[in-house]
Amino acid sequence: MTAKSFVAAADPEDESLHCYRHPDRETYVRCGRCDRPICPRCAMQGPVGFRCRTCGKPAYDPLTSFTRRQLALGTAVSVVTGTIGGYIGLQLGFFSIFVGFFAGGLIADAVMRFTGFKRGPVMAFVLLGGIAVGTVLGAVLNYGVLTAEFNSVAPGGGLAYPLLPYLTNTCIWGVVYAGAAMAAAWGRLRI
Repeated sequence: MTAKSFVAAADPEDESLHCYRHPDRETYVRCGRCDRPICPRCAMQGPVGFRCRTCGKPAYDPLTSFTRRQLALGTAVSVVTGTIGGYIGLQLGFFSIFVGFFAGGLIADAVMRFTGFKRGPVMAFVLLGGIAVGTVLGAVLNYGVLTAEFNSVAPGGGLAYPLLPYLTNTCIWGVVYAGAAMAAAWGRLRI
């Protein structure tokens, strides 16, 4: 028996391990749960040692998972507060940018409080979508109020406020308000 064959026979674990997801990478780490070899890129810190991506991913993430009640309440708060902010912001013209930053932060805080301080892409969609829908509803509400005032002043009544001049003025400030509100809300959102 030669020295080389004796070393090979004495050390049965001389064969190097390779990551199960990346077979070209040699590793010395195994998953703490399923005992598969994992490279540093695939390793996640677990409660006791490293885990692979499938064993380390939580089944239920409380920070990004919503109940139906939280989702409905967050959407309702986002749309209602976005409508109020949009209605006020659209009446102020140039100053809607300042109102938008202020309102966006308040809307984000209110939605986060009603949803239990959730995070993630669903929360971003609820918050930013609510501001966008609220701005459109605020513009519709603003147009309805202008039409009612126009009918009370106009002789004969039954007339509508001219839509084209309203849209050209309101669309510009609506985009400014919504952009400022979304920027402020995004700054408050913790993804």
